[in-house]
Amino acid sequence: MTLVSLKQIALDFETDLLDGVRSGVDETGLTKIRDEAFERLRAVKEGPSAPPLETIFDAAFEMGAKLNMALETIK
Repeated sequence: MTLVSLKQIALDFETDLLDGVRSGVDETGLTKIRDEAFERLRAVKEGPSAPPLETIFDAAFEMGAKLNMALETIK
């Protein structure tokens, strides 16, 4: 997987997260969306053409920040 894959994972996460907020998903559901995205990031990290760990961690950090914003929105 490549940097393009990381971008796709991030875009899919954002889409799923926004859909979850719009449809009234609770905190558990939003956290599950994050966990699924993190699993995809782990698969990228373990792949043969993995990007630098810093890039993967940056993506994970950004996802965490977006999850926190979503959680604040549903309160």
